[in-house]
Amino acid sequence: MDFIKWSNSFSVDVEEIDSQHKHLVSLINGLHEVMKRGAEQSEVEALLQDLLAYTEFHFDAEERLMAKANYPDLEEHRAKHAAMKQEVKRLLSLAKQGGHFVSINLMQFLKNWLSRHIVGTDKQYSPAMRQAGIV
Repeated sequence: MDFIKWSNSFSVDVEEIDSQHKHLVSLINGLHEVMKRGAEQSEVEALLQDLLAYTEFHFDAEERLMAKANYPDLEEHRAKHAAMKQEVKRLLSLAKQGGHFVSINLMQFLKNWLSRHIVGTDKQYSPAMRQAGIV
C-alpha cells in the first residue's frame, strides 16, 4: 500500500508539474518501502539523495514556469522551496553521520509537506499558468 496516494485533488492543471509531483510521490513511496523493510543506511541515504536531486530539479522547473506566467507571488514561493531543500539537506546530513536512520517522523514530514504544499501553495499559481497558456 502506498504511503501517499496520488489523487486528482493534487492536480495543479499543468501537465508538466503534475507529472513531476507524481514522480515526487513515487520517490517518497519508494523511500517509505525501503524503510519498512529495514534497508541498509546506505540505501536510505541514496534514496534521500535522489529525492533531494529531483526536488531541486522540480523546484527549478516550477519556478521557471511561474516566472514565464508572471506569477506575482514567485519570490514567496521560492522561499518555501528553499526552506524545503534545506530541511531535506539537513536530514540527509543526519543520515550520513551514521546511526541516524531516517525515521517515520521524516516520512510524515515529507507526506505532510508535499500534500500541504501542492494543495495549499501550488494550486495558487494555477490561474496564472492558465492565463499564460501553460497547461
